[in-house]
Amino acid sequence: MSKNNNDIAIVGSGITGLSAGFRLKKCGYKVTVFEKNSMPGGAVRSVQQGDYLTEYGPNTILLKDRVIADLFDELGLTAKIKEANPEASKRYIVKNGKLTALPGSMMGAIKTPLFSLSGKLRVLIEPFITRSSDPDQTVADFVERRLGREVLDYAINPFVAGIFANSPDSLSLRHAFPVMHDMEEEYGSLIAGALLGAQKRRSEGRIERKLISFDEGLQCVPERLASELEIRHNSRVTSIERRGDGWYVECSGKDSGPYGQLIMNVPLYLMSEIRLPFQRQIEAINSEVYYPPLSVIHIAVKKDMVEHDLDGFGFLVPEKENRNILGALFSSTLFEGRVPLDQHLLTVFVGGGRQPELAELKSEQLFDLVLLELKELIGLKGVPTFKDHVFWPKSIPAYHVGYDDIEQQILEIEQSSKGLHIAGNFRYGISVPDCIRNGLNYAELIMTESQ
Repeated sequence: MSKNNNDIAIVGSGITGLSAGFRLKKCGYKVTVFEKNSMPGGAVRSVQQGDYLTEYGPNTILLKDRVIADLFDELGLTAKIKEANPEASKRYIVKNGKLTALPGSMMGAIKTPLFSLSGKLRVLIEPFITRSSDPDQTVADFVERRLGREVLDYAINPFVAGIFANSPDSLSLRHAFPVMHDMEEEYGSLIAGALLGAQKRRSEGRIERKLISFDEGLQCVPERLASELEIRHNSRVTSIERRGDGWYVECSGKDSGPYGQLIMNVPLYLMSEIRLPFQRQIEAINSEVYYPPLSVIHIAVKKDMVEHDLDGFGFLVPEKENRNILGALFSSTLFEGRVPLDQHLLTVFVGGGRQPELAELKSEQLFDLVLLELKELIGLKGVPTFKDHVFWPKSIPAYHVGYDDIEQQILEIEQSSKGLHIAGNFRYGISVPDCIRNGLNYAELIMTESQ
């Protein structure tokens, strides 16, 4: 075993790399993290501006796995967890220009005006639909085949926009929603999978689902992880090189190393800017993965300026509605303490893969566009008390049909580069829990390889 085998370098302080580094440090490894910015966490960023607490990246965590809950406990964050307001269980979909609540019960599903009688009856035959022979179907093809066009247009289309800021026609089911794919493969039906798979999910470490944030927002998670690690902030990595039996990291013309293992926790489009032994392969992969632009608009208003009760999680906009926003979160309904008590805070999403050109508008143009949409959809009137805009030129990677090839190319780079691990939300899931779980898995893999 090389004497430097327990020295680990992590390039980028996104949540995946931080989770891996935290676990490795706890197990006796020497971990050094290189971060080009002055703070850790990547896209996970909570911003306090006066009385207003906003999220620039992810807004919530769906806590359903024991391993994630245990990590929060280990980090001393359990006491800081804020569970979402019970009202947040209500979700709205825009139909014919009005907010309509998604059904939350069987009776609600029967009565909902979201779907016609024929659309509801179409769902009932789902258990009798045969499996697809297509090994890599789109989300849209899968849902229309199993549940019908109406469910695709007024449930799954806006749902995909809310998660991936993209269209179900553009995403691979197996990579974007592997649970749905696995249900069909194992049970032959989504309905059967939901009913029969409950016991299996519990045996896999699932706990009672909770939608959560924290007192100070989600950024406390990467900050707490980072507090346990040696992080070299404001260190832009310019080159990675393998020499002999170790990895060397270059920042500002100075080498650091050797490291026995290296985790590259950098978005693909930024990784291609670093000199790498596998430069051409990364550039080829980067050219194939689309990160759509996305604008996030925060608007606070006095409560008496809104006709709608804002009694829920928020609303999503189906593509068929031909509107200029993807949807909005009722952020102050979700979690208390984000704004003064007499105000509402909304987080509105614009652009994505559906309308990328709108994401790139100037802030004032976006504010005008969003206020007009909110006026028509929730009866907003008057002047906001707070406005903020964050633009992500490249937001969430699209797991397109054919993504197997992307994963295979990355795997081949790793297999030909001893001690290298390529991590990020372009592999194995985009959510914060996905990234944490992936980081912990990388740590286990590294510990196995370095023995």
